[in-house]
Amino acid sequence: MTMNPTATTQPTKLKSELWKFLKFNICVIVTSALDILSYMLLLYVVFKNQNNTPLPDSALLSLLGIKYKGYLYSYLISTSIGYIAAYLINRKITFKSNINPLYSSVLYAALAIFNILVSSYLGGIFGTFITAHDMSSPIVEIISKFIIINIPTIWTYPLERYIIQINKKERQVQKVPMIIASDLDGTLLKSNTDISEENLRSIERLAQKGAKIVLLTGRTLYEVPKELRVCKGVEYIVFSNGAGIYHTQKGIIKYHTISNEKAYKIYKILSEYETFIEVYTGGAPYVDKAKFSDESFEYYKIDKDFIPEMYKSRRISNSLDNLIFDPDYKTEMFDVFFKNQDEREACRERLQKEFDSVEITTSMTNNLEIMLKGINKGSALRELCKIAGYNIKDVTVVGDSKNDLTAFSTEARKYAVSNACNEIKALADKIICSNDENIMCYIERETI
Repeated sequence: MTMNPTATTQPTKLKSELWKFLKFNICVIVTSALDILSYMLLLYVVFKNQNNTPLPDSALLSLLGIKYKGYLYSYLISTSIGYIAAYLINRKITFKSNINPLYSSVLYAALAIFNILVSSYLGGIFGTFITAHDMSSPIVEIISKFIIINIPTIWTYPLERYIIQINKKERQVQKVPMIIASDLDGTLLKSNTDISEENLRSIERLAQKGAKIVLLTGRTLYEVPKELRVCKGVEYIVFSNGAGIYHTQKGIIKYHTISNEKAYKIYKILSEYETFIEVYTGGAPYVDKAKFSDESFEYYKIDKDFIPEMYKSRRISNSLDNLIFDPDYKTEMFDVFFKNQDEREACRERLQKEFDSVEITTSMTNNLEIMLKGINKGSALRELCKIAGYNIKDVTVVGDSKNDLTAFSTEARKYAVSNACNEIKALADKIICSNDENIMCYIERETI
């Protein structure tokens, strides 16, 4: 059963928004009381002797409805106190804003001036009404001023919440996509090819929050660590560089393979060079029994950190020729290690020249990965998005090597691990921690 991330997070977001709105209104009440009390103190105590001193005629003062110096001084000082207090409280407590203070101060000042003009206009209406009905008294002034101060809250809250008092981290979190497509080797897996307990637990927690976790690997399905294949947080596995798409409940839902005849021709060309050939077929990697040894691994310069994985997951074949033509198996791709770099490049050029229906990539310094043309991690990710109903712009792709380039060429958000190759880093929207520093934990922290 798939989870709806919107349904999962909506109650939490609503609760958070209501709490912000409540804090904002508490702030309005507190600062309004501060404004009114300071106004009354200034008007009836500090500037009492100037309450009958007339001011020169002015259009602005006429708009404000102020005729005497005591009222003007009291109004300006108390209003400034109220607005400054509201700004500081909302910035630090209500919205926890971390936007540039100069930016927010300028916008807030403009909003305050607008609110003062509106409040003054309303004050004039209230004042005329109070005078006409002979209702003037300190209590009436307090009530009318409180009402006038709070009317602008109607537009002040949304403007402060979404424009003036921005929390950049909150905005960033909201933009972090909750569909995460991660490569395995060099990315989600540690350098020793193990999956850390920290990453597993993080995947589960992210899934509980509504995240969709996709594994996007050059490995065969059989090679994907069992802990990930049975992990409740993982929903889809794209394997063999896009040759297959596996749903953890439904099984393989898409499968693209090279025909037996073409696979055999490719195998024969590869065999002409000093190569260690792996045939990815039937969901597993098969190797020639005669070359499966530590001596061969060293001779073909296979990464020492990857050798334990070779012993763990490779299946031995007495004859790769026969395996390729076995009707019970379909060739997903070839993974080939070369002794000599010049031969590697010569072989790549020959394959590209003789076969216009294959695609070649690499994930290591001395290998080639050969698939059906148009089959790669990028094409599989697009196909998966159509199947699952995802918007590819909501996907975060995480990778490290050249066989991730096609996925990094899509419209998805791209995260490169710090140990990634330069080509991947050049396409990345962001460079994150290394594969040995628990990338899922890193992404999880972004969503808090």
